[in-house]
Amino acid sequence: MEKLKAVSRGTKLVLVAGPLLFLSLFFNWQTVHVDYGPAGVAKVPQDGWDAWGLLIALLTLAAVTIVVLRRLTEIEMSEEVSWETVTFGLGLTTFAAAICKSFIDAYSTWMSYGFLGLAGILAVGTYLDWASERSESRSPLLRRRGRRASSAT
Repeated sequence: MEKLKAVSRGTKLVLVAGPLLFLSLFFNWQTVHVDYGPAGVAKVPQDGWDAWGLLIALLTLAAVTIVVLRRLTEIEMSEEVSWETVTFGLGLTTFAAAICKSFIDAYSTWMSYGFLGLAGILAVGTYLDWASERSESRSPLLRRRGRRASSAT
């Protein structure tokens, strides 16, 4: 429990929104209207598991897995890779795929737009982690230059 309290706000957003987004794929993302001619029209609910949904699920699982490994375990991962940048890319790609899925699917339900919000929260969480990592990695020389530039204006 102490580790969860110690993680950043971005990590918390990813750890909440990621699993919820994955589970949302089992719910009704669209309602397809099937015309049976004289017998009438049937409304058939469709879950999120199509090609776009599979892409969303894989990207979400990858982002959440990297965040869990980096923040909640003691596993040593390569220092040469900027993992926050990788998770930020995964978060943005997940959000873009969710946008495509919501707008390409015919007869999207209102819930699909709520699920799109979950993908947005995932992207914001990965952005917050990425931005905090970038601000921590700046050299003191660059910080000093930034202060001079702001004081000159």
